[in-house]
Amino acid sequence: MLGYGGAGFIAGTQVLITGGSLDFATTVSYLNMYDTPPSLTMAGRVMHSDGTNAYSGSINFDVTMGSMGIFTRNAMLKRYYEFDVEINDGNSAYKMEKCKVTSLTLAGTAGGLVTAQVGFLSKKTIISGTSTAAFIRDSSTLLGYWYTGTGLSDNLKDWNLTMSQEARLAYCNEAGMEPAYIKVGGVSYTLSVTSYDELSGPSAITIGTQSFTLTGNTVGHGFSFGGVTDVGSYNYTFETSSDTGISNSLVIS
Repeated sequence: MLGYGGAGFIAGTQVLITGGSLDFATTVSYLNMYDTPPSLTMAGRVMHSDGTNAYSGSINFDVTMGSMGIFTRNAMLKRYYEFDVEINDGNSAYKMEKCKVTSLTLAGTAGGLVTAQVGFLSKKTIISGTSTAAFIRDSSTLLGYWYTGTGLSDNLKDWNLTMSQEARLAYCNEAGMEPAYIKVGGVSYTLSVTSYDELSGPSAITIGTQSFTLTGNTVGHGFSFGGVTDVGSYNYTFETSSDTGISNSLVIS
């Protein structure tokens, strides 16, 4: 089905993975020498300590009706939510535990599928996964762009919903290179919409799906035209920092 192979799991839910990575990086601590006479040494700096380890990653997937269940105010859209990610390429499986979101994007473009991308940090290293290589076939309904929008009469070109969460790894002043915890700050949501028709109405905006509802305000809008081969379009940007419950529709309005 559309070439999906291997398997991807996020927050305990299998998704139609289209790509992903689990990354491990070490930052070694160096000191610059105060004076480095060329006749004595060629070194410009010296190693001070082993440094620190950092773990991060990302996963991309096509959204299905089933995987929309992880995008709720009690799961992926919740501040400080903790989850595991596992990637299986059909041969090898690897896992990262106790992750926190740094960025999350849901996007739709006319004629395509709704896609998702999740970036994250972890305080734990990459470990071997336990999933099988079984991929999803015909058991999930893909969420096409045509299921979204403002209704049957809409004229949206594309839309992009982004969640950003301030997060960074924190280290204690003690022996060892591993992070002690993940420090999490504020969270915000931004919806960008491109429409062939001018949208009208109040500045307040509601983003509603089967899983969540966000309410915010218009923070920018404009008009663009790309020349004789283009059709003029209107662009809008909405922002919010609150989640306001669960709706029973699948509409961006």
